[in-house]
Amino acid sequence: MKGGYGSALGFGGGVGVTAFTGAWPLLALMLLSAVVVIVSLRTTIVGAGLAAVQCWGLYATFLVGVRGDLTVDEHTTWVLALLVQLAALAFLASAAIRVIALVTGTAAGPSPARS
Repeated sequence: MKGGYGSALGFGGGVGVTAFTGAWPLLALMLLSAVVVIVSLRTTIVGAGLAAVQCWGLYATFLVGVRGDLTVDEHTTWVLALLVQLAALAFLASAAIRVIALVTGTAAGPSPARS
């Protein structure tokens, strides 16, 4: 999926997680990480990066921010680094799987038409 769609899906998933886990920042971090990985497996590198940054922004603003302000401190920068690394690794793993499938001829394509 294109980067814009991946970004939108990451933001929507992040908002859902933030609303669901508002009182539990650790659970929110685990679920936001899952959102980033899932989106990053299916989108471009731009979409993966944007999903990671948006999920971090939601985490740093609504889950650890005391007044709804963006909180940038040692803890939240660590979370940003974690989410960006997860996005990059998931994107690279997905790309590697697609390349291997293409090279080995196991890529799923349209099935041949029956006569």
